[in-house]
Amino acid sequence: MSGDVQGYCPMGCGRTLFLGEGGHITCSWAMCPNPSAVDELLDDREVDHIVRLWDDTFSVVHPLRERLNDGVINCQLHDFLAQQDGPPEDPGRYRVREPWGDTAWEPIP
Repeated sequence: MSGDVQGYCPMGCGRTLFLGEGGHITCSWAMCPNPSAVDELLDDREVDHIVRLWDDTFSVVHPLRERLNDGVINCQLHDFLAQQDGPPEDPGRYRVREPWGDTAWEPIP
């Protein structure tokens, strides 16, 4: 099975996507730095935020759904973290489920 796929390669190659064997979406441009990027993104089952806390800062990996409707720009979790005087949990890596709070923070080894 193969055919063109509507949309753009996330690596910046343009409208170069196609549906390959086994239903895998692939970029057809020979110079693409990661032809399987869309396939890898769609294979990621994570639907929660992944947060890394340090003593004085944090980083957030947003779930893909937040790319829709400016969700990343309007992320309530990011706003919550930015307003804290320090990390809301011990420094480390966490999966954070809504709503935000102590019970929503799951440590990730």
